[in-house]
Amino acid sequence: MFEGFRETRIKAGGAEIFARIGGSGPPLLLLHGGAGNGMQFEHQVPAFETHYRLIVPDCRAQGRTNDKAGPLTYHGMAEDMIALLDALKLRRVDVMGWSDGGNIGLDMAMHHPERVSHLVTFGANFRPDGLEPEDIAWNEKATPDSFGPGMREGWTKLNPQPDHYEAAMRKILDLWRTLPQWTPADLGRIRAKVLVCAGEHDLILRTHTDALAKAIPGAEEWIVPGASHGAMIERPDLVNPRVLEFLAK
Repeated sequence: MFEGFRETRIKAGGAEIFARIGGSGPPLLLLHGGAGNGMQFEHQVPAFETHYRLIVPDCRAQGRTNDKAGPLTYHGMAEDMIALLDALKLRRVDVMGWSDGGNIGLDMAMHHPERVSHLVTFGANFRPDGLEPEDIAWNEKATPDSFGPGMREGWTKLNPQPDHYEAAMRKILDLWRTLPQWTPADLGRIRAKVLVCAGEHDLILRTHTDALAKAIPGAEEWIVPGASHGAMIERPDLVNPRVLEFLAK
């Protein structure tokens, strides 16, 4: 999937952000979902790399990127991404983010409007209560063991701090329980061209996705038919051409 991509590590606020970079064209930052890593874009990279220079990082405490002291926040991870762009000397980029990656993209667009041209989010939320009730209930009771042995095995194989798994998962669960906490006025500061997406059967409430799109000036909304929260993995046949069409505007 990442054949011909170069790997780099960029120091940012106490972490070393791991990223893969490849492809040709204007820069497009791909931001993975919570507790995941950049390999979640395996169905997008082949379609996108002939159109864009792709920057595919692993966010703090996830994938191949280490953690630092203190809580995990969307704003902190967004600032990591700004530091990554600075190190790569990229002044302005397009961003596509899935789930937590979409939330990070929203934070970037709010706090650094000059850095984000287009933003595409899949399954993003702007408050913790934007999820289906059963998913909120899972978040409230979950422990690191709730992710299952496969998650532990995969994370520890990749991460430079393999003994840090439980601490990292606790931080991610705390993140999901408490953040983000954005208001419509916060979202109204976004000046990027935005496409807000969700699956027809997403774990994000449809009313919440509608409210997110409504709060962002000029945002478009797209509901992927038949898809769940993993729309970009399940339906790349629909997602990839739709995203490329939007980014080309």
